[in-house]
Amino acid sequence: MTDNEADKVTIRPAGPDDAVRLSLISDATFLETFAGEIAGDALVAHCKEMHAPRYLAKVLEEGAKAWLAELDHAPVGYALLTRSDLDAAQTGDIELKKIYLLSRFQGQGVASRLLDAVEQGATGYQRLLLGVKADNHRAIAFYTKQGFSQIDTRRFNVGGTLYDDIVLARDLNRN
Repeated sequence: MTDNEADKVTIRPAGPDDAVRLSLISDATFLETFAGEIAGDALVAHCKEMHAPRYLAKVLEEGAKAWLAELDHAPVGYALLTRSDLDAAQTGDIELKKIYLLSRFQGQGVASRLLDAVEQGATGYQRLLLGVKADNHRAIAFYTKQGFSQIDTRRFNVGGTLYDDIVLARDLNRN
């Protein structure tokens, strides 16, 4: 990817009508990130359930917010913001349930722009939470650079297999 290409990536809010696009990029980025690290059958089961267009449309209709990162209208990344179901959640918290970007677009500032859009969509909340696979060192380094710190751990189910996650938080009212 050229530097100029990263500059052409746009970030836009996504709604229920974008469920197919969200499903496509969800599957692509999840497989790209975890193939070879998570058992193949578990990956496929997770994608089939948690990335299905019908499921994503329902989540958005129930109040979740999503953003698409696109290059020439092709999805290259996305983020999903929902009410938190994490044990560490407190009143005033919201959860960044998903944020993924195709590897070709990583390290170019696109993820930071996507995270900025999420923050703008999280007005009225005090803290942004997220869970990340405990051995995903690249993602943890990105979140740490963005001001997140670990507040908890949890077990995360991917297609019937449990994995260790760390739970990170960042104050949304930082100045």
